[in-house]
Amino acid sequence: MKQELILLLKQRSILLLLLLNLLLTGFSLFNGWQNISHIQAQIGHAKQEETLRKQDYLSQHSQQATLDVGEVGYYVFHNVYHTPDEWSFIALGNRLVTPYVQRIRLLGLQGQLYDGESHHPEYVMLGGFDYAFWLVFFAPLLCIALLHDLKASEHQAQRLLFLQSLTASPGRFWWQRVLSRWLLIALTFSLPVLTFSVMHGLSSGPLLQVLLITLLYTLLWTALCAAFSLRARALNANLNALALTSLWLVSCIVLPNLGQLWLHQHYPVQDGSQIALQHRQAVHSAWDLPKSATLTPFYALYPQWQDSAPVVDRFHWKWYYAFQHMADVKLAPQVRAREQALLQRDHATSLLGYVLPAVWVQRSLEGIAHSNVADLLAHRQRITALHTQLRHAAYPYLFEEKPFTAEAFARLPAFETVPEQLKNADAN
Repeated sequence: MKQELILLLKQRSILLLLLLNLLLTGFSLFNGWQNISHIQAQIGHAKQEETLRKQDYLSQHSQQATLDVGEVGYYVFHNVYHTPDEWSFIALGNRLVTPYVQRIRLLGLQGQLYDGESHHPEYVMLGGFDYAFWLVFFAPLLCIALLHDLKASEHQAQRLLFLQSLTASPGRFWWQRVLSRWLLIALTFSLPVLTFSVMHGLSSGPLLQVLLITLLYTLLWTALCAAFSLRARALNANLNALALTSLWLVSCIVLPNLGQLWLHQHYPVQDGSQIALQHRQAVHSAWDLPKSATLTPFYALYPQWQDSAPVVDRFHWKWYYAFQHMADVKLAPQVRAREQALLQRDHATSLLGYVLPAVWVQRSLEGIAHSNVADLLAHRQRITALHTQLRHAAYPYLFEEKPFTAEAFARLPAFETVPEQLKNADAN
């Protein structure tokens, strides 16, 4: 085995290929880290900006004994953050196409949550240049480059019969050649990950998972390439390379894309921008309806406010926020159907991963990075929980017309204070 490794590393083409993989694997990690660092920096800046913005609002109204809770709900934005996980750099996933900082007000949530969305995050398959992308698509090519001519090169050099006659166990001889190549391939993928983890003091649990996925994926492709190139008739290196490259093309690109296309047709998902448009239309149409058409169903949801004074003027903030929320209620079935379809697609994709290793690796690394569909939906549930808390905090001042002071403003919930039990709550 040692002698075989030495002979491999003495071949300049193989050495250059391994060094290139080592370099680009490190660059994929660095690129993912830079993307996540940028996101974290923007989130930190947004938190500071939010604090200053709210302080500025209070200073502008410092001469008033009380604040207008309706104006606060309309003009004051509250930031929500899709904070990256420690290992999010390994697979950027949906973080490439979803906002990591959003600003919400007390207005209807769905119009704010989906406004401006022109694509589905789940459509992104290839993603950016991160470790998951590099491992999924280049590891098979590296295995093909190092293993496609195991027997063919010796045959073409007219050394095959001579080599087989020198060894008492030809099977062991070829096994050592295959194993030595796999060790070098796995090392060039694993060493940068291990070094990166030590440099940044990352937790060991996800590190072991990433290394295990890397070893299994490279071992699978090594076994496939070895099984093909060691066949009795696999004596033409060019044909071997062509056949294995075709297998890579089909299993890593064609079939995953066809699978995703089928899933998109089988589990149709309403475009988020359409939900935002319908929300806007529901809000605009409420201006022309009798106020009872809004307040009666609202009081059915919140009977504790049904004894509130009737709205007799042309405008009142409680009526305004009531029809904002009723637009959310009207669209709730569509939102749930959309999220259910996304979960169904995600589950079907996980089943696809059982037969397509490239899909399995991508999903596994995105799971470690917390950048998959499940994490995206959990983040939106946290936003919903915050919006619910804000509404419930403001309603007593709107419907009982209690004075809203600066102290009450300071007590408004923030995104970081959303309790764990509300993350998955389906609040009204």
